[in-house]
Amino acid sequence: MDNIPWLRQAKQEPIKRSRTTAPGSSNRQYQAPPPPPQPRRAQSLSYRQLLQQRLQKYQWQSTFNVDCSGPQHAQLWKVSFYLGSTMIGESSWFSNKDAAKENAAMHALEWLNKYGYH
Repeated sequence: MDNIPWLRQAKQEPIKRSRTTAPGSSNRQYQAPPPPPQPRRAQSLSYRQLLQQRLQKYQWQSTFNVDCSGPQHAQLWKVSFYLGSTMIGESSWFSNKDAAKENAAMHALEWLNKYGYH
């Protein structure tokens, strides 16, 4: 291999292929453009927050009734929402207490919308 001159020359001078300057300029370092800004997500309100806003609008008093069933390691939750003494929303059975509250609030909002309390 030592008798092939071009191969010996290639070993001595590695070819550099990386570009450190911007295309068309010889002295400035190339700097990548900044990434585009990420759009901000609008914070959505939970059903409980929406229900609380609606209740404040009409100045109503409300309560949640939480039922629990099952063994300690696998409890199920069911929540009922009352406006005065009238039940206006009830969840189905959930393994998560907060999910049951959200579901009951969703049903309560549907009831309020149905009867024109927007």
